[in-house]
Amino acid sequence: MASEDPQTETVQHGVDVGDHMAFVDWLEANPEDGRIEFRARGVAEDAVNRTSAAIDEWSLGGEEMGGDRDHTLEFGLPADLEESLGFADPEERYEAIEGALAGLTACINGTIAFNAVREGLAVEEIETRVRVPTDLRVLFGIHDVDRADEMFDEPMIDVTVTGTDLDGEDVERIREYPKRSPVYNLVTLAHANEPSVTVEQA
Repeated sequence: MASEDPQTETVQHGVDVGDHMAFVDWLEANPEDGRIEFRARGVAEDAVNRTSAAIDEWSLGGEEMGGDRDHTLEFGLPADLEESLGFADPEERYEAIEGALAGLTACINGTIAFNAVREGLAVEEIETRVRVPTDLRVLFGIHDVDRADEMFDEPMIDVTVTGTDLDGEDVERIREYPKRSPVYNLVTLAHANEPSVTVEQA
């Protein structure tokens, strides 16, 4: 899918622009073949709220990929919070919400860079900061699940982009780029869902 257009045979943000644009053209022409499914698997550890999450296989257009991948993320809580919650042996880890927020920053940064490459904008540096006030009363059974929509305030997302030769129209386009982020849309839009829970006897 390599491009033969000499005007796009440059590397920007670590990608060959010609090859990248050829992929975008292929995706436009083959949307079903281009559907990606990412996955994660978490196994609970003995201590409550600690999980070893594995990231390995994924699929592209229904074809299994990444069988040799092996990434492990260890989730839990900050040690001070574990101590407050009565953990016998507090351990410093990052919390799952923090993992989700970190993934959101990465996706917004990537989305801005991808679109800057696509539109030929000279973007040089991107930094995204995210925070979200959280109410844990549903988690701990103080509130019922019918109040789950009260768990989070609106996420506060601050993005700083540095570039050269950007005019007013370029700036407005860049300001819209975060809304193209898959993770941004995953965490901000409603997705009807009912977890499938299987309970087995030990």
